[in-house]
Amino acid sequence: MDRSDSASLRRRIGMRLRHARADAGKTTNEAAAELECSRGKISQMEAGMYRFQPRDVRDLLRFYGVPQSELNTLVEQAKRSGEPSWWAPYSDVVEEWFAFFLGSEGEAVREFNYEQLVVPGLLQTREYAAALTEASRSVATEDHQKVAELRLERQRLLAAPEPLVLHAVLEESVLWRPIGGVDVLHAQIRHLIEMTALPHVEVQVMPTGVGAHSGMDGKFVLLEFTEFGPGVFLESHPVLGARYDVEDPELTETYASIAKALRDEALDQRQSVELMERVIADLTQE
Repeated sequence: MDRSDSASLRRRIGMRLRHARADAGKTTNEAAAELECSRGKISQMEAGMYRFQPRDVRDLLRFYGVPQSELNTLVEQAKRSGEPSWWAPYSDVVEEWFAFFLGSEGEAVREFNYEQLVVPGLLQTREYAAALTEASRSVATEDHQKVAELRLERQRLLAAPEPLVLHAVLEESVLWRPIGGVDVLHAQIRHLIEMTALPHVEVQVMPTGVGAHSGMDGKFVLLEFTEFGPGVFLESHPVLGARYDVEDPELTETYASIAKALRDEALDQRQSVELMERVIADLTQE
């Protein structure tokens, strides 16, 4: 699985160009004059909606006075920004905000995922993912199979030569919700236990008996990168609808703090596996 993503790179390069221009005190008209292009092209570049020419990126960054080391990095990224995205075969069922998240997840080196209702997508079995998709009212019937396949395709990140490091915290109630039926749930929990054997996967369970805790505001995903600052994906408070935000360092820092608290409040992995084994035993007796 190629982990590069053109859409994500273009948006990130665009954001850096916009910030560099602002830091340099330049206007879009001045940037356009430097490139001898239209102001609209500068705006499209900064929005990540333009297929970058590395020479344009280099010339703008020099104009803005960006250090040579960062300039070289961004120019190399611009060269990669025209490559096809790994999720391109699923583009007809991927909204723009989720496309950016998928591309960013593909480039991430570390992910923290807190879930309240279901098993995290990267850890779902095929049958569990299919049952979730079938139950969704936001996915058209004819798209069920493709959406479920996309969810499973994401999991290849965990099997890559340099795999994504995943740390998941899920609510205990997730282990009891019979999505797809008891047999599907049984197999799903067994799969979770098996995944914890991987050195780059850690799973913790938040016991219901804890009561109120740091994750009560809702599910989220925190991504960390080598070349970029971290980003957070939210589907609930404090925003309406879903968004993936890499432009709000304060928000990202807040959720990094929440992630740390959740790791401290949940059962450790050994205790979590023991709890999952007990749930399986109870399910088997039913």
